Amino acid sequence: MLADSNAKEPADEKVSILVVDDRPDKLLAHQTILAELNQNLVCAKSGKEALRCLLKQDFAVILLDVNMPMMDGFETAALIRQRQRSETTPIIFISAVNDTETHVSRGYSLGAVDYILTPVVPEILRAKIAVFVDLFKKTEQVKRQAEEREKLIREQAARAEAEARQERFAFLADASNVLAGSLDYEETFRNLAALIVPRIADFCIVLAAEEEGGMHQVAVAHRDPLDDPTMEKLASEFPSSQAAEIGGAHVLKTGKSQMICDVHNGELREVFSDKADRELIRSLSAKSFVAVPLRAHDRVLGAIVMINTSPGRICGNEELSLAEELAHRAALALDNARLYKSAQKARAESERANRAKDSFLAMLSHELRTPLTPVLTSALALEQTDDLPAELRASLQMIRRNVELEARLIDDLLDLTRISKGKVQLSLEEVDAHSLLRNALEICQADIDKKQLFLQTDFAAEKVSLEADPARLQQIFWNLIKNAVKFTPQGGRLQIRTRNLNGQLQVEVSDTGMGIDAETLPKIFNAFEQGERTQMGGLGLGLAISKALVETHHGQLTATSPGRDQGATFTAVFPVGESSAGSSRAAMPVMAAARKSMRVLLVEDHEDTNRSLTQLLRRRGYHVQPAHTVQAALAAAAQEPFDVLVSDIGLPDGSGIELMEKLKSNHPIFGIALTGFGMEDDLRKSHDVGFHHHLVKPVDLNRLDALIQQADSVTAAAGAPTR
Repeated sequence: MLADSNAKEPADEKVSILVVDDRPDKLLAHQTILAELNQNLVCAKSGKEALRCLLKQDFAVILLDVNMPMMDGFETAALIRQRQRSETTPIIFISAVNDTETHVSRGYSLGAVDYILTPVVPEILRAKIAVFVDLFKKTEQVKRQAEEREKLIREQAARAEAEARQERFAFLADASNVLAGSLDYEETFRNLAALIVPRIADFCIVLAAEEEGGMHQVAVAHRDPLDDPTMEKLASEFPSSQAAEIGGAHVLKTGKSQMICDVHNGELREVFSDKADRELIRSLSAKSFVAVPLRAHDRVLGAIVMINTSPGRICGNEELSLAEELAHRAALALDNARLYKSAQKARAESERANRAKDSFLAMLSHELRTPLTPVLTSALALEQTDDLPAELRASLQMIRRNVELEARLIDDLLDLTRISKGKVQLSLEEVDAHSLLRNALEICQADIDKKQLFLQTDFAAEKVSLEADPARLQQIFWNLIKNAVKFTPQGGRLQIRTRNLNGQLQVEVSDTGMGIDAETLPKIFNAFEQGERTQMGGLGLGLAISKALVETHHGQLTATSPGRDQGATFTAVFPVGESSAGSSRAAMPVMAAARKSMRVLLVEDHEDTNRSLTQLLRRRGYHVQPAHTVQAALAAAAQEPFDVLVSDIGLPDGSGIELMEKLKSNHPIFGIALTGFGMEDDLRKSHDVGFHHHLVKPVDLNRLDALIQQADSVTAAAGAPTR
């Protein structure tokens, strides 16, 4: 057996010797003679057996008998020489035939190294075998050393390749982090150029594709030109040359990379057809030229043109592959930056459109509200006439209710905008829910009578004092009642009930109208969602606004319906205030005995509104000085002091904001903004400048009266004004 190669030095390893003879006694004799060599002796009794042994292993030398039956030694040797692995194995013939000339010449012709006649001299045979054993060992040792050296070279090459691959991966990972560090288009290009130099190239230009098909240069990077005159020339001449643009044009057009590792051979002509461009590249002492596309999602966003001037730089497929991979990652980063830029532009456009929409709604609201104020105030003034016929009073009440309804429809559009932005603000005070519910019912009474609906009310709740915004709460009730009336057919039934349940006030409005099917019911509070009820008209905003306002009051609004044509029930639940019941302070009329005669400066450019408000406020005992412009108001304020400023915001020669700033600089004044502009920004601006309240047209005269009566206590207090 062969010894373990790791246990001994190669020179001490045993080698195999093949002994071939058909006579057992001669085989034993040969084994005895060669035993002193201490090697592996393998015996074969025929030529065929010898060939089988050679298939299994290699031998240092073969001792082969010439005279053997079936296949003699010469035939065996001829077959041995036909095998590639044994064609050089030393063969020593042993023969008892003394036909020396014939046998010896034939033996040597078959590649024998010796021919020994029997009887064999043991010492000579051992000496000759020992020579070939030693030669085989040395050959094997050399072969093994060569294999180990080759293995070492392969390992070193593999290690170098792995290190290079690892370095490449690390570089690309760093590149990805750098490229992802900014969503600015130009900055990403500059970061890309800084990554390329000096890792991949000595000099690079990044070109961006334009929509019309051209390119423009967005980034340039190079080694310090002060360290190298060649680089200085390259940095000064190449970027502005036509060759720089041409270098990326082919890549931009085809989307394929270009590499020229020797600028002095014919490859340069493939990129630069103009001789002047080729001469410029050569004059810059360029050693290689590479251009790769910036491609993302089948779009070429630009190109990178790179030039190397250092003789030691390697130019090959690995370098091109690295440049292409970097370009691919850069293209993805650039595409992300482009998408971000587009998103920013779209967002800015959306915000601009929203601002335009808000501005339009605000202006529309102002223009629609302003004419309603004189109508409402005049109707109210006529209603208060003592000797007015009942029929005419009813008509005036109808006019007033419908004007208020028109104002509420305008408010719905603005409320939807506020709700969508989460900017609904409440002016909370203690209110009587039953009183506001009756007010809302009164507004809808004409429609109830017109459709001859059977109205049943059951105001069983005892605790109806709520901390709420009275205008908003009445808006909720009005929306629910109006909705029930709208969808109930002629002669139907309408029920309005209140009760206290679990410490809360529950207001329930039921009808026998068209009902709500199961598919529409979950969406009934969505804006513009009316399902099949759309045919009844309306904007589809009332329920959405009502739900949002109820929730803003920390309540809950729900809807139930057995199905189509089976009516519906809307239930609003509110937390009850500390007072058990009772009248709202805001709803109580100001008693004549407690009324304070206030000096009011009324500034309103709408002639009808100015005249009607002036008359009504004077009837209530106020000293009112009307003005139509900022200058007229300032002139009036210079003649006499005023306790209250009631001013429109939009005036012909300025704004109520400017007027308030000038008046409050002289002495404190209680300010009430009275305007058709009711957007959140309008409320904020009026509050910031010092207005204590912001009333939206058409004005509720009782509300305005109540606020004017607060002027003394508010202006006398040291605290900041409240809205």
